[in-house]
Amino acid sequence: MINFNVCTKIHQDWTDLKFCVVLVISENCVGGDLCFSEPGIRLELRNGDMVIFPSHKISHFNMPFVGERASVVFHSDREGKKWADNRNGWDHSEFLNKTHNGGVVL
Repeated sequence: MINFNVCTKIHQDWTDLKFCVVLVISENCVGGDLCFSEPGIRLELRNGDMVIFPSHKISHFNMPFVGERASVVFHSDREGKKWADNRNGWDHSEFLNKTHNGGVVL
């Protein structure tokens, strides 16, 4: 996901499976620090900085900012695991498991 000029309220990402990676890609910005509530940590992240944290376990938000701020967020998703495990309950569907040249085409 790409965030552009986003300021978030405190939250936990309940649908994330394990970790969240945030990569800051802003050069002309002041503020926007990433804050973690339970451990009481405030990170002044700048262009090129990256942080990895369990977003489903730690309440987090970012502070207001001035300028243009962007970040790329990578996260694992519980729904993605369900799809990988059993196609969200459709694993036996003839529509999702077509064979081609002896193999399964997904």
